[in-house]
Amino acid sequence: MLHKTRAAADRVTNHAERVFGIDIRRFLKDWSWLSMNQVVGVITAISLALAYSHLLPKETYGTYQYVLAVIGVLSGFALPGMDSATQKWVALGKERVFWHTFRKRLEWSGIGVLITLIIGSYYVLHGNVALGSAFLVAAPFLFVLDPFSHFNSLLLGRQRFREYSFYNTALQIAATAMILTTIFLTKNVILIVGGYFFAFVLVRGITFLRVIRKHKPNSEDAGGAIRYGAHMSLMNVATGFASQFDAILLFHFLGPVALAVFSFAEASSNQAQKMFKTVVSVMAFPKFAAVDTALLKETLPRKMLSAFLVTTPLALLIALIIPPFYHTLFPAYAESIPYAQVLAGLLAFSPIRMISTAISARGSIRDIYAINTTSSVLQIVFLLVMVPLYGIWGAILATPIQTIITSVYALWIFKRI
Repeated sequence: MLHKTRAAADRVTNHAERVFGIDIRRFLKDWSWLSMNQVVGVITAISLALAYSHLLPKETYGTYQYVLAVIGVLSGFALPGMDSATQKWVALGKERVFWHTFRKRLEWSGIGVLITLIIGSYYVLHGNVALGSAFLVAAPFLFVLDPFSHFNSLLLGRQRFREYSFYNTALQIAATAMILTTIFLTKNVILIVGGYFFAFVLVRGITFLRVIRKHKPNSEDAGGAIRYGAHMSLMNVATGFASQFDAILLFHFLGPVALAVFSFAEASSNQAQKMFKTVVSVMAFPKFAAVDTALLKETLPRKMLSAFLVTTPLALLIALIIPPFYHTLFPAYAESIPYAQVLAGLLAFSPIRMISTAISARGSIRDIYAINTTSSVLQIVFLLVMVPLYGIWGAILATPIQTIITSVYALWIFKRI
């Protein structure tokens, strides 16, 4: 009986692989490890959200989120695009670029440190000592905050998804424990910001050293990685600014309380977005980089259809459970519920991201620039227009409008590759 059941399952799996053009067995094996990391991410995010909602005033939490948003923009100077470049070359067996790209990230991160110090000094000199001090405390950590995460590019380029999940799961648990301890001990936004960055720098640093000792990069070299990474990083500066611009505008136009409400509205959809982004960017990018372009163009539509069949019911499910979930766990943020439900519904369209991922892996730098620039400029323009007029709703609706326009443009580029 068991043998017949297994044989039937194999036949169904083989048929599905032919229909959708993917190695389902390999996909499920890789996805199981990555999903474990995402499950832990959801648990740690809920733990932090509970602490934020029950222990911190909305003004403090909103200010904290503003600092993280600005630092998120400035982290673009640490050349995050070097991660994609390293993944691409490591996937081809050219691993010496790991050290070249890591050194570049360290060198350029100093610019972010300098700007953070200037911002902090500006706020202090203009009387907002608490906010300014939070930036001054965060500044030194930026030297290594993002460069220490560079170990991920080595693991992902080698498609070591099991180890990637293990290390990042351990990192999340350890960093979350340290941040929770800080929140329980103090309500001071300066100490909370300092505790956040100290936790991630410490845990990432330990993980970085462990990974490079265990997986020493080989000496195979290749040209072009730094140039490719620099281009990707330049695009990431604009993308990073656009992705954090909503929080910055809400803080300045509506204040920290509105930003706190918006941040809690984003929380549920962000976790689901991260899960899908992990599957697409983490698993798909190195595979897209290694496959023939003609084959990718043939199989990508079926892969996207498969993804839509997953994300659509998932989006509806999340939207339905948000009201009881928020009322039970985050009663102080009940006003975030309608915003959160709309954001959850938009998750259904997440597979569109696969087009941009395919272009990043197989397209020219000009194509990647075109898509990222279009996306970033449209996002910034829509936010500038809609946030002052419609507040939180403007911040929420700007993204899907931009995404629809950018996706049509990306599809046109993809067909021309």
